[in-house]
Amino acid sequence: MRTSGARLSRTVPVGAAALAVSAGLLTACGPGGAPAAGGSAITVAVLDDPTRHMAFWAIEHDKVDLGGLKVKVTYVPTQTAQQAYQSRQYAIVETSPVAVALAADKGLRTRILSAGVQDRDATVVDVASASDIKSPKDLKARTVAISAPTGSSTIQLRYVLDKAYGLQAKEQGADVRLQVTPPDSTLTLMSKGALDAAVELNRPRYLAEHDAHQRPVLHVSKEARALTGADPVQTVLVTYPDVEKSRAGELRKVVKAKGESTAYARNHKQQVADSVAGGNAGDADYLTWWWSTSDLRYGSLDTDDEAGVKAFWTMAHGVGQLASEPRLGTFRSSAAPTS
Repeated sequence: MRTSGARLSRTVPVGAAALAVSAGLLTACGPGGAPAAGGSAITVAVLDDPTRHMAFWAIEHDKVDLGGLKVKVTYVPTQTAQQAYQSRQYAIVETSPVAVALAADKGLRTRILSAGVQDRDATVVDVASASDIKSPKDLKARTVAISAPTGSSTIQLRYVLDKAYGLQAKEQGADVRLQVTPPDSTLTLMSKGALDAAVELNRPRYLAEHDAHQRPVLHVSKEARALTGADPVQTVLVTYPDVEKSRAGELRKVVKAKGESTAYARNHKQQVADSVAGGNAGDADYLTWWWSTSDLRYGSLDTDDEAGVKAFWTMAHGVGQLASEPRLGTFRSSAAPTS
């Protein structure tokens, strides 16, 4: 498909979307080889999630003019993420702020072009409606389901429980026991007493909110904002220093177009949700609801976005995942938007 001179391709179908974002997420394997040379397409890899399809929808449907710039977009699953990041398969990749810092510690430097997904109230802890857990303090000596030990929601949960409630949360030997559990099984396990609570994010959060058998006991991301002073930014778009040097002008055009595409999705929520959902009313309802708890920040790296990136670094450092808090200036790309 050709969009205003941009060549785009989907290598993974929407139905294969992964809905959890891990702190280990970098990018994923795909065709395209090393970062493209000047004059060839700018290759972009983002998580294969319906929200990312919303973010690129306007570009793919001729609503954004790239002025002849060629862009090849690949939607990738989390399972193959780390390999392509390390092998530099794409010129622009989606990753987490924590992954950026961890990779730099191991010698792989990247440069942040823009923010990605912002968590405003997407992460909560739910319990069964009949549970005796009434407040976060009641989670002491209980078992809480998580999707991944180092996932963004887990980092937020551990930080909030520690700083706001004095509770240590780990998989073993802590006040709160964390247990990796598939999101689609948490309600059944809670009803049987095998779990006491579950961290819900994105679609599981949406389903729980519409289920009378569950109720929230902790709005994790809201409390994270209260502690850090910013809405956490879960993902960012990054490039590599040599690509930044050789293709800065093209990168700026891509970031600008990404911001325009994101703005279109934000201003035409129902239209874009209906299209991405492909006629599935339930999926469209979820995607329109998603905006009430999160935001797409692609194409922006303003002061609020910077604060959201720093917030995640603060939390990751607070729970021991980062040895120190990085300085954003050392990672901000010269091709990033200035305002």
